[in-house]
Amino acid sequence: MSPTAGLLEGDHVELDIIVESESTIALSNPTALRIHKMGTGKATWDQTFRIASNAFLETHPEWLIPQAHSRFEQRTRIELEKDAQLFFIETLAPGRVASGECFAFNSYRNRLELRYDSKLSALEKFEVSPESKTHSGWAAAFENPFYISIYVVSPKLENASPLFQAIHDLQTDSLFCGSSQLNHGPCWNIKILSPNAVEAKAALAKIRELFYQAI
Repeated sequence: MSPTAGLLEGDHVELDIIVESESTIALSNPTALRIHKMGTGKATWDQTFRIASNAFLETHPEWLIPQAHSRFEQRTRIELEKDAQLFFIETLAPGRVASGECFAFNSYRNRLELRYDSKLSALEKFEVSPESKTHSGWAAAFENPFYISIYVVSPKLENASPLFQAIHDLQTDSLFCGSSQLNHGPCWNIKILSPNAVEAKAALAKIRELFYQAI
């Protein structure tokens, strides 16, 4: 799912993934997705996932790292039939932190639409633009915040309050973690924010473990 050299100005990626009934697919990135320095243009990524009834899709990307003076726009559409299951991850690093970069990129735009049984369950749109200070909430929490968003869907989670209590219990002074049920269907969104990439990924691994135990 990740171009080895990363994305350059003018690059456009389209993914259209279909998971047929009774199938299980796991998609992963071998390396971080780097968005390289640009002029006045941008790179874009459009992805659509269609998951049939009794099918399961898991995505497991590495960090998306927007480098200084880059612009990136991602649009995601997820369509789940009734009784489909999902574990979908989005990640965002604040930049090349090891090189001293933090929120040095121009903009990161993200749009995600999730439908379950043909009905809208979630529509999330946001932009992180350091010039416009739209990152100030994250930056106020931690100096170098690493962000992870997880969408989980399963009919087996209808009465899964112990799972989400366990997720909330992961929170520490250096790890913000919370969940909320979505508008329609057995669908939830989980957010992680931490100044430590290793700690954020460890929390993600624990949430994945808890999810599989619940289903």
